[in-house]
Amino acid sequence: MGRRKRRGGARQRPLEFQQKPRRPSRRTRTIRRFKFWAITLLVFSLTVGMGLAFRKYYNRVVDLRVARAYEISKQVLKQTQRPAHELERYAESVAKNCVEKNLNPAIVSAMIVVESGGNPLTVSASGDLGLMQVNARIHAKAFDFEKKNLLNPEENIEVGTSILKLMVDRHGDEKAIQAYNGLLPEKREYTPRVLVALSRAGISPQGQTVTSNPSLVVALSDWIAALRKSDGS
Repeated sequence: MGRRKRRGGARQRPLEFQQKPRRPSRRTRTIRRFKFWAITLLVFSLTVGMGLAFRKYYNRVVDLRVARAYEISKQVLKQTQRPAHELERYAESVAKNCVEKNLNPAIVSAMIVVESGGNPLTVSASGDLGLMQVNARIHAKAFDFEKKNLLNPEENIEVGTSILKLMVDRHGDEKAIQAYNGLLPEKREYTPRVLVALSRAGISPQGQTVTSNPSLVVALSDWIAALRKSDGS
């Protein structure tokens, strides 16, 4: 008789019991939730607070720079011999626009002296208008002149400084003044005339640039002055 194969029983694997993690109690979950939202609210409050504080002191820095630009502009515009209230009005607009666009208020004011002598109603034979002698035909593509009154000092200075900023972006700081009047050879005397207007105002043309980015020292001193300034002042 052949040997009968012995049937081996199925091998049994030892049972492995894996302990399930215990679910946190309701009280623990509530505490965790509370901590999460408390931290979130704290971070949000600090972020908003810091943002508001920065805005507050940044506005003070801007005010300081506008006040400084106003004094410089008025110093240059005095040579136009316009009435005091007009000079103050023009200087306020020049200061505001120059600080917003990082332009030199002395240069912009000297350009007004050269372009119109401070007369906001100046109209040239070629159709240039106002304080900064803006030509609506040449710059029609860049500006919507249907909504602008270029014989209004504030609107004229706003557009004129925007054009000057455009010239800086296109041609660089060194050629921006000349580019404002045109880069034709016959107009090459324009930049020297602007620099002469600066000299007559007692401002040295040496080192003057069209753009006006404050140095690190000036920027730091502005922020320190803004931080020291009391809320009531």
